[in-house]
Amino acid sequence: MEDLLAQLGDLLQGLLALADSGFDGVNQVMGLVIAAVFGFFLMGAWSGLWGAALGATLVQTLIEALRPMLDGGAFLLPDLTEGGFWITRLALFLGYAIVIAVFFFIKTLLTGGLGRKRAHAH
Repeated sequence: MEDLLAQLGDLLQGLLALADSGFDGVNQVMGLVIAAVFGFFLMGAWSGLWGAALGATLVQTLIEALRPMLDGGAFLLPDLTEGGFWITRLALFLGYAIVIAVFFFIKTLLTGGLGRKRAHAH
């Protein structure tokens, strides 16, 4: 039982470290703009957080793939078979989930969305 708890603790620490590195990746101008668009304009409810984080991760991946073309280079697809690519995307996903949640929370504070009660149709 102690071994299981130690393994769960290690897993949790690994996920927190991954989220921290993803937060660092999002905490750039491009990442903050993408997160703000998703958090303030595209996400309508807390239930959409994971979809918004996935969408923001895909947008950043697409921008990173297209950026060399804007500088006169060739279009290069990311190496989808490399494990490091997927770990980086998972870290970005977790980072975007954190930042978009903060932006959406600010949006709900500014629009009065936290105190509103929903009317149920009968």
